Amino acid sequence: MDDSLSKAAHQIADQVWPLFKRLPKTIYHILVVNDQYDGQFNFFFEIYRPHFRTHSYPLYSMPNNDLGQLENLLHQLKKQEGLQITVDFRGFDNLRWPDSQRRIIAHPYQAPHFNQTAFKPVEPALIMHAPVRLPKYDDQEAARIAGAFFKNEYVDYGMGKWHGFRTVELNQVENEFATLPLEIPQNRQSQLAIQSLLKLAIEQHQPVHLQMLFGGRCHGINGTVLGATKQTAFIKPEKMHQFSLPIKLISHGELLTKDKQE
Repeated sequence: MDDSLSKAAHQIADQVWPLFKRLPKTIYHILVVNDQYDGQFNFFFEIYRPHFRTHSYPLYSMPNNDLGQLENLLHQLKKQEGLQITVDFRGFDNLRWPDSQRRIIAHPYQAPHFNQTAFKPVEPALIMHAPVRLPKYDDQEAARIAGAFFKNEYVDYGMGKWHGFRTVELNQVENEFATLPLEIPQNRQSQLAIQSLLKLAIEQHQPVHLQMLFGGRCHGINGTVLGATKQTAFIKPEKMHQFSLPIKLISHGELLTKDKQE
C-alpha cells in the first residue's frame, strides 16, 4: 500500500477525531468533492445540528483525480484509522470505482432533513420579542471590530462554492470578473504569499492590486481588502460593489502606495 496514502489517512483522522464529539441530535459525515477545476479531490468534515449553522471543515486535498487511489485512501480511513463515518460525494456523476465498477453515488447539495417529530420547532407565538438596541460605533472602532471578526471568528459557509465545484458555478464566478481590465501577467506567487499579502493589507489598511488568471486571460483589480478566509478574499474596489474573490484565482498581488494609486 502506498505510504503517502497511509500518511494522508492519518492526517485526515487526526483532524476528524477532535471534532467527532458524538453530540445528540447531530449528524457527522465526511464529504469528498471532485474538484474538476483544479484536478483534485477535496475532503471536508461536516457537522449538522438543527437550528445551528452547518460547519464544514477542510481536511485534505488529493492532488490528482485517480479513483483507484481515492478508493484505497477511503479503505485506509476505515481499516487503519477506524473512522466508521458516513462518506458522501459531490461532483462524481457517472463515474465508477475502478475495481468493482459500481457507480459512485453522488448527490447535489441539499440541507439535511431531520425527523420533525424528534426536533419539533418552537412555535412563533411562544417566542418573546424584546426590543433590540444596537451599539453605535465611530468609523475607526467599527473597522477594528469588523477586522477582528473576519480574522478570528468568520467561517466561510458558502456551501454552493464548496460543494461540487461544478463548471456552471465556476463560469458564473469568472463571468463576474470578466469585465475587469486585461493586464500582462506578472510572476505567479504562491497561495501562502498571497494570503500573507492580504493579511498585511488588512492590518495596515492599505489598498492592493491583484491579478487573476482564468480562461487563459489575466485580469487586474485595485481595491481595499475588507477581510479574508483561507479560500476567499473580500475586496471593495473604488466605485464598484464588493467582490467575494476565490483566492485560488489570484496569481499575483502587491500593496499599493500613494504614487501607484494615482
